[in-house]
Amino acid sequence: MTRTSPARALGRTMALMLAAAALLAARPAAAAEEAAPLQPLVDAAPEGGVLRLAPGVYGGPVTIGKPLTVEADGAVTIVNADDRPAITVSAAGVTVRGLRIEQAGGRDSPAVQVGAPDATLEALDIRTEGFGIRLERADRSVVRGNAVRSSGPPGGRFTERKNGIDLYETHDAAIERNTVTAMYDAIYIENSDGVRIAGNTVESSRYGIHVMYSDRTVITGNTGRMNVTGAMVMTADGVLLEGNVFAKQSENVNSQGILLFAARNSVVRGNAVSGNRVGVYVEASTGNRIADNEITDNFMGMQLVDSEGNAIEGNQWIGNVADAGAQRSGANRIARNFWDAFSGLDADGDGASDLAYAVNPFFLSVTERRPVFQLLFQSPGMKFLEGLYGADRSGWAADEAPLMKPARETDGTGRETGRAAGAAGAVLLAASCAVIILARRRTT
Repeated sequence: MTRTSPARALGRTMALMLAAAALLAARPAAAAEEAAPLQPLVDAAPEGGVLRLAPGVYGGPVTIGKPLTVEADGAVTIVNADDRPAITVSAAGVTVRGLRIEQAGGRDSPAVQVGAPDATLEALDIRTEGFGIRLERADRSVVRGNAVRSSGPPGGRFTERKNGIDLYETHDAAIERNTVTAMYDAIYIENSDGVRIAGNTVESSRYGIHVMYSDRTVITGNTGRMNVTGAMVMTADGVLLEGNVFAKQSENVNSQGILLFAARNSVVRGNAVSGNRVGVYVEASTGNRIADNEITDNFMGMQLVDSEGNAIEGNQWIGNVADAGAQRSGANRIARNFWDAFSGLDADGDGASDLAYAVNPFFLSVTERRPVFQLLFQSPGMKFLEGLYGADRSGWAADEAPLMKPARETDGTGRETGRAAGAAGAVLLAASCAVIILARRRTT
């Protein structure tokens, strides 16, 4: 038997892998050449009508320049290896629904480009080397129930990807119930006011939801996992961030569940941030209300930097390595939060401690300059230094009336357990007792 040397076997394996990669890279172009072109069908459809595509593979690029509904009547795939978008919408009132889109053109091209108002993009399944969906000056458009994923190699760098759903100067739009995975920013909003972002799942991207220079944005009921940052709101006014779940944003030293930067007059309410490096990060922000959030099992529960005039109340800090850190952020109204690391004293029985809970910024200031010192958290030496640093508490953030117990019980995802869970527990306990009693009677 002739033996193949390890080096030669490795060389053959590498050659096969390269050949397979070249074949896979060539498939979209070949498929696009073999597919029936979609543009003639769009051109022949009547304005304002419905173009139902029979099952099969169609070739892009295609431009929809009149009010029209294009939808799949079965399994329909649009393949496009051109530098232009697979689908370009240039007229108002266009609906595209139920298509699978494979965009293998230039990295700067989206799979779907919308440049007109009142568009509806629904139930699209997009694999792209560039952007997924990009809307520019497309007011009142709806992006609903789509799936967007990068077609690049798994584990690639964020800088090699583009945004999943990207809005620019597009006001009063709705982004609902989409799933975006492994993109640069999963959902990116810029200069777009009054946008509603609801019920989306954003995963394994840089920012799950990224809002810049966009006022009155509503971010509600979304789930973010394994991103660098779950939701980032920057230089925005009047944003509502409510009822979202952001978990396990912890892969990067700069990871946060929720990040506010230069945010004003916004509300962050009823969110669950769990297992992140920093649960809620607030910098250079003022006039915001951060209330009734569940902040659990993060390395740092909340971090305040250069932020004043905010109201922080009714939140729950449970299981965090460090509850909070505050730098140059003493002038905030912090009251009636629950901190599991704090033992208070309630002499008057009103449910709130008569002793304030002051947030010591020493650990945060040290670890920012020397991140390796995070390993010394809660060590005797660090506690001793914190005690020395605590001699002067002027400028510290402090909860003036921390709660003695949680205001509500939750299941770790922001949902209250309610009486149903308690009732179920009581039933199980009663059943267990009954089984034990019956067993004892049988043995006597």
